Amino acid sequence: MLARATRPAPTSRRRIGWSTAATPAATAIQSLGDFSFSGGDAFVRSLEQLYGGQTGVFGARARDTFDALGRIRDLHAKDYSPANGADYGGGQFGRELRLAAQLIKAHVGVEALTVDLGGWDTHLSQAPLIAPLLRRLANGLAAFRRDLGAAMRQTTVVVMSEFGRRVSENSAFGTDHGRGGAMLVLGGDGAEGRVIADWPGLKRDALVGPGDLAVTTDYRDVLIPILLRHAPGADMARVFPGHEAKPLGQAGLGD
Repeated sequence: MLARATRPAPTSRRRIGWSTAATPAATAIQSLGDFSFSGGDAFVRSLEQLYGGQTGVFGARARDTFDALGRIRDLHAKDYSPANGADYGGGQFGRELRLAAQLIKAHVGVEALTVDLGGWDTHLSQAPLIAPLLRRLANGLAAFRRDLGAAMRQTTVVVMSEFGRRVSENSAFGTDHGRGGAMLVLGGDGAEGRVIADWPGLKRDALVGPGDLAVTTDYRDVLIPILLRHAPGADMARVFPGHEAKPLGQAGLGD
């Protein structure tokens, strides 16, 4: 998901990750409480004094780190309550979406976040597995949208997988890896509720290879207008090297 930054902040990344333009690398954390020094406040103050006089890139990175510690400590100390009656339920996915909403609404300069929801590689017995996953995804996204409220107007959520599934069921009542898949885009700009696709159908002569959906839209062509909406000056040739963009004329994703 992408949110327009309001002020610079440090980066973090794991299942839940946030990224900003202020720092050149990502710092892996599992939760807000994990991003800390183990020596306590006195130890941190000693380190700040030690590195306070440093100049150049080394000093700047040290100050960024201490600034990150302070901001995350402030967030961690607050008892966050989702707004508008949003209920994320239990589970890791809900907790990570809740943290994503907290970071966005804290105005610490978040530009991008990643949240993972696993379990979709259903080679075996897909039917009893897929429905609970879809409910978890739908309920989590609905809670996130409700929680953000007006902040959704500056936020875009993209749901995608690294590959699709085969159309036909395999001998183990599951589906194997396939080519074509689907992407979901959620935002607060009023342009939702549409299906944008060059849909070839599911007849055998429309499938490719051993029975895959044909890829008719490159995922990068969906992401490019979204990225440019949130970062108008970004160089897409550096983000997606060697890719020749094919604009989704009717999509309106960058409007």
